[in-house]
Amino acid sequence: MNQFLDHLRDNIIGLMILLVLALMVGAGGGYLLGREHFGEAALAQRKLQMDFKDQAVRLDEQESQQLALQVGAEVDRQALEKMRRTVVVLDRKMSAYQEELDLYRNLVKSDQLEKGLQISNFLIRSTEIPGVYRYRFALRKTEGLSKMTKVSFSVSWEGVSAGKVVEYSLAQLDPDVESVPISIRIKYFQLVEGVIHLPASFEPESVRATIWPSAKKAHSNELFLSWDLARGRSDSSRGE
Repeated sequence: MNQFLDHLRDNIIGLMILLVLALMVGAGGGYLLGREHFGEAALAQRKLQMDFKDQAVRLDEQESQQLALQVGAEVDRQALEKMRRTVVVLDRKMSAYQEELDLYRNLVKSDQLEKGLQISNFLIRSTEIPGVYRYRFALRKTEGLSKMTKVSFSVSWEGVSAGKVVEYSLAQLDPDVESVPISIRIKYFQLVEGVIHLPASFEPESVRATIWPSAKKAHSNELFLSWDLARGRSDSSRGE
C-alpha cells in the first residue's frame, strides 16, 4: 500500500512538473509571439509616421506652389490691366495726334477757301463731366499774309431751355472768357480752345461763330452748324 501511494505521489509530482514546464513553454512562446507582433506594429507605426511627414511636406510644397501661382496670377492680372490702360491712353493720344495732323493739313490748304477771314474746323468733344464740353476751332485768313491783322470773333450756342428758345454767348458758357466779342491779332491762323459748361436744362441745337476785321464789321464771315455736326467734323461756312 505504501508503495502504491509513493508511486502515485511520484506520478502527481511528475504531472505537476510537466504542467509547470508546459506553462513556461506557453508563456515563452506567447512572449516571443507578442514581441514579434510588437516589433511589426512598431515598424508599421514608424512607417506611418514617415509617410505622414512625407505627405505633410508635400502638402506644404503644394500650398506654397499654389500661393506662388495665385500671387503670380494676380501680378499678371495687374500687369495686363496696366498694359490695357496704357494701350487705351496711347490709342487716345494717337487719335488726338491724327486729329491735330488733319487739322493742320486742312489749315495749310487755302486754294479751296474763300478770300478773307475764315472760321473752320469747329469741334466739340465730351469730357468725363456731364454737361462740360471741350471746343476748338480755327481762325485764319487767306490774303494779306505778310502782316498781322486784328480780327474780332464771337461764338454763341442756340437751343431750348424749359420749352423756350434761348441763346448763350461764349462768355456765358466759358468761365475763362470775360466778354465778347474777342479781339486778337493773327498773321496766318490761330487755334481757339476752351471748355464750356452747359446749363442743366439747356439743350443745344446749333452753334454760330462769326469773324470780322476789327475795323470793318461789314466784312464778316459766319460759320453756322448744328450741335450734332459740331460734335463731329465740319469746316463748311457761309459769308454774309
